[in-house]
Amino acid sequence: MTRFQDPRAAALAQQIDQINATGWESACDLAQQQHVVKGGLSPVEAVLRFDMFRRRAQDTQGKRQAIWAEQISQGISGIEWYTVEYGGMTVELPRLCEELMLVPGDKEILMQSKPVALDFLAHWNLAFKLWRYNRETESRWLSSRWSQFYAEYMSREWLEIWAEDEVYQILLPDGTFQDKPTFAINACCCWGNPEAIHRTASYSEAGSSWFQWNNFTPCR
Repeated sequence: MTRFQDPRAAALAQQIDQINATGWESACDLAQQQHVVKGGLSPVEAVLRFDMFRRRAQDTQGKRQAIWAEQISQGISGIEWYTVEYGGMTVELPRLCEELMLVPGDKEILMQSKPVALDFLAHWNLAFKLWRYNRETESRWLSSRWSQFYAEYMSREWLEIWAEDEVYQILLPDGTFQDKPTFAINACCCWGNPEAIHRTASYSEAGSSWFQWNNFTPCR
């Protein structure tokens, strides 16, 4: 369940979502048409279809840009608040809505939430093992300590947290199955432009470092 920092943002996010869905459906329709007549298009027809696809993509982007321009001109915050619930503990944190843009003051909201996120993580640090993800190593997940996480926390600007609580079945040697619960809390220490932290090309101007507390060894 999420709520927006500015109630007006809900309608804008819904419009963007609808624009994206319509654009995706349009692209799929063209792809299906292409598949049906594959091998039967002349060079001219192929160019016309490509131009049609490009125009539809440009139209979709233009519609999104218009909504974003309205958001920015009216100073409508792009922040949404989400709830993380785990083991009876609940914490509410802000993040940038994927459908919206950043406006002045939004990043400060993200940064001010750090202590709340830290308290939540400190509580569960007593119960679980801690790992840090490193894409540069063969094993990917490296065993970590709270002091290492805290150093990263202090040097970064805000945190994003999500929890996982699943039960799956494992096959035992005797042929029976057993439920095996898995618990994990993930935290990304983020920095830079919130609109760019998930883009690999933006590192090191923006990005995130990923830590995980769990009751198992992550897949390597």
